[in-house]
Amino acid sequence: MSRESDVPSKGQGRLARLRENGENLVVAILAIAAVVLGTIVTVFFPPSPGPLIVLGDAGATSAESWGESALYIDYEYVPGADLSDVPGSGVVYQLELSGDPLQILAGLGEVYGLEGTPAPSQYFDEVWPGYILGPEDWSGPTLNLTWSGTGPWYYSDPDAYQQPTCREIETEESSEELGAFECENPEPSGPLPSVAEATDMAVELFQKSGLKVTASEVTVLANDEWGVGLSAIQTIEGEDTALEWSVFFAPGPTLASVSGHAATPQSRGVFDTVSPRDALERLESGLWWGSPAPLYHSGFDSVFEDSHSFDEPLSFEPGDVITVTVESADEAPLLIWDAQGTAWLVPGYIMRHGDEPWNASAVISVEEGVIELPDPMMVDIMPIPEGEQS
Repeated sequence: MSRESDVPSKGQGRLARLRENGENLVVAILAIAAVVLGTIVTVFFPPSPGPLIVLGDAGATSAESWGESALYIDYEYVPGADLSDVPGSGVVYQLELSGDPLQILAGLGEVYGLEGTPAPSQYFDEVWPGYILGPEDWSGPTLNLTWSGTGPWYYSDPDAYQQPTCREIETEESSEELGAFECENPEPSGPLPSVAEATDMAVELFQKSGLKVTASEVTVLANDEWGVGLSAIQTIEGEDTALEWSVFFAPGPTLASVSGHAATPQSRGVFDTVSPRDALERLESGLWWGSPAPLYHSGFDSVFEDSHSFDEPLSFEPGDVITVTVESADEAPLLIWDAQGTAWLVPGYIMRHGDEPWNASAVISVEEGVIELPDPMMVDIMPIPEGEQS
């Protein structure tokens, strides 16, 4: 039976006229029920869409709960004169793991010359599913793939690393610091590729493994007699992300290790973002954090310079309030994980509050309602023994 038949004929006449006038049907029914039936009617509307991303439990203490600690130091973020108050928008990407992990591992095995059949790791579990190709006892080259989050995989050749020479220390020689053995690293066993040669080989390996990259996008991480280490950043729409790939060549030369990610970014839509000024409050909460790209891929040469020296050492006491002036903010995708272990790239800001690369803080900028935050979590802090509070 239709809803109109439950209303007396007088009400039906009103409803017909309201329809003819183009009035809203729900409003008409409410008006008739209130006037004719004299009762209170509750109308159930469809629930509003839930959050796109539900984060897991906080991995660190939030500012609110940390404030309960006796060791608490408060950071007050204030806007600089030029900090923008203009909101914007950005794309949210879900990092999807598609396909068969065993086939993906087999494909990587062809790139790195590993034979055999991929299989679940002996440490496999549903929460952190791991797969392996090669010996799991590290007796030879091995490929590992974790089918969760960004889908990290790792190739390693244990024979690339020379074993140190160790001798047992006599009882009277031993000390608590040295332990029972004293070890020395051997001299490098062979030549290494030049940085240019290593870069060309790294680009080839990365491309065969699924990362589109050019030589100009490769960064040198290490270059000494023990090896040449290189890395490249996975970008999205031209922006660096926290997804870093790396390769290391040991003396010989030998390919010692390679790492990458199997997940692919899939757009989940464009969302409004808060302005940098409005994001200051999020910095203070400590709950809106995401992983940015590594600093050495952001154009800061000083990361590799000599360690920074302060003219005067910084000293803070519990309860101090430190004022931090945020002068500017750069848009950047930030990497986060939800409660199910799925990885996401979400819009964010790198808030600059100084001239050095480490004078920066990452904060998520996507509008309220897209992400459901975890409840603040308080962790137990071991008290400092009396007399050691320095």
